Amino acid sequence: MIDSHVHLWGAEVAAAPWLAGARTAPIRRPAALGEYAAAAASCGVDGAVVVTAEQSAAETARLVAACAREPLVRGVVGWADLAGDVGAADLTGLAGIRHSVISEESGWLRRRHVRAGIARYARSGLALELLVAARDLGDVLACAADHPSLVIVVDHLGDPDGAGPPWQDRMRALAPHPNVRMKLSGDGVLPAALDVALHAVGPGRLMIGSDWPVSTLRAPLHAELGALVALLGPLSDTERAQVLAGTAADSYGLIA
Repeated sequence: MIDSHVHLWGAEVAAAPWLAGARTAPIRRPAALGEYAAAAASCGVDGAVVVTAEQSAAETARLVAACAREPLVRGVVGWADLAGDVGAADLTGLAGIRHSVISEESGWLRRRHVRAGIARYARSGLALELLVAARDLGDVLACAADHPSLVIVVDHLGDPDGAGPPWQDRMRALAPHPNVRMKLSGDGVLPAALDVALHAVGPGRLMIGSDWPVSTLRAPLHAELGALVALLGPLSDTERAQVLAGTAADSYGLIA
């Protein structure tokens, strides 16, 4: 298993505004690789993709340095400014970059300077990871159509929010774009949402992710991953292997 969505952070990120509030108090502390590795040892995890939780070049550099010699970490997804001079960003040591589109105004992906930045970034050969709301899936589709060779990874199934009709329609619209991949991670991974995703994009475009340590607000790592694996019960062995490791390896260009 490759856990495709793991966060590691220090005290600075732990103090970020998005972690403020009573609900997130248990994870408002440093989250280190050693703690994750200890929990993952009994979960069948062979590798992890570390994903930045902070949109800063400094945090990206910290993660790359911290994970450089760690065999458990197969790839690091950092951040670069798509709305700025992304072409000048240092992408060394990265398997992709991530942007929190939900933190932007609706339509951010359609802005001229953002589209120009994505076009420049697409030449890097790395994956583009997007944290989006269901409202943004139409913009993801347009981006995928504009850049068919750019692998676009959508976090947390694109915010299914109960797998209602608007999200279902947008998921089905993504079906003809094989460069769009989806992560089975986050609060919205329920049987109904997974069923829609499987029919829309198939197991070859889905990957499992724990969203640790955020997921520990719901359950320990073994329980979170166990619940996700249990949802894959109806799949064939080959299909299950794709979701558990193959899609992540292909999407991020990871070494098996």
